[in-house]
Amino acid sequence: MRADWLPGLSEAGRQALVDYGVTLVVDLRPEREDRSDDYEPLPVPVLRQAMDPREVPAAWDWPSMREAYLGLADQYRGSLAQALTALGNAEPPAAIHCAGGRDRTGIACGMALWLAGAEHDAIAADHALSDESWAPRNADWLAQAPDDAERERRRRVSEPAGRTLVEVLEQIEEQEGIRERLLASGAEEAALDRLVARLRGDA
Repeated sequence: MRADWLPGLSEAGRQALVDYGVTLVVDLRPEREDRSDDYEPLPVPVLRQAMDPREVPAAWDWPSMREAYLGLADQYRGSLAQALTALGNAEPPAAIHCAGGRDRTGIACGMALWLAGAEHDAIAADHALSDESWAPRNADWLAQAPDDAERERRRRVSEPAGRTLVEVLEQIEEQEGIRERLLASGAEEAALDRLVARLRGDA
């Protein structure tokens, strides 16, 4: 399951996580992002594979989503490889999240869907669900920007993704291959195979 900020679930949401049978949550946020989380730990095991956008200039300054995603996918090859390995090794169902569920989590899930042979339009459509989810919050987020420069950055960040994720995946595939990159970065081949089989409904 692709999710946004799971620590913020209500008590009913936490119980739903348990009732659904989630055996593992992969958290792509660095520890600094949850220092202000005033919540009890999730009631299921959590594995952190941190991807910190502040460490990637393109992912923080956000000249474009394409540049941000390429920067994140390159900088955090190891985190993505380990995250997908963990999902493949976990007893299903498992969940993966970051803060908004769109960017870091979107890249990880987009790679998994690509490996499973999903149609490119389906990958883009799945990714676009995050834009629908966050659209009602964007106006307030823009209004809360401390200055014009930050407001403009937030405007760029909140632009709809369109086919950007697919274009990023296509570029990685053309340059070195998504599966090949993941394996070279430490992913377990058997775990990737299990993840793909589950996404295809073969396991």
